[in-house]
Amino acid sequence: MKSTSLVAAAALVLLLAPDAQAASCSGRGCNGKDPVQAGCSAGSTVADTAPMFTSGTAELRWSPTCKTNWVRVVNYAGGQSALRITVWTGDDRVGFPAPGTPGTHWGNMVHAPGCARGEVLYVDSDGGHHTARLASSDC
Repeated sequence: MKSTSLVAAAALVLLLAPDAQAASCSGRGCNGKDPVQAGCSAGSTVADTAPMFTSGTAELRWSPTCKTNWVRVVNYAGGQSALRITVWTGDDRVGFPAPGTPGTHWGNMVHAPGCARGEVLYVDSDGGHHTARLASSDC
């Protein structure tokens, strides 16, 4: 009898507990929001990649849960200036400055159920300006 009560109590707790992975936005309501904080990064996939000129890789990320895209930079060694991360689709465009420090950086999201594009603008140590460009398969 005791184990049945414990199982019933555990089931009740699971039913009442909020979903830790639930997204806090959807569609155009996600425009300009952080994909990690909004819960959209869980289950996301890479739609496109582009090498950065000095180091690292730019990724166009897709969230099937939120129907959004954003740009993430991984393995960046750092640079002389901040990164300018932009993602857009149609009339919706979201820009985000990220520090030029080493590591992983990402921009905010844009609702993009179809074609989405992204880019990372950055300056190398010699002052040269470079752009990594990205596009989803629907473009």
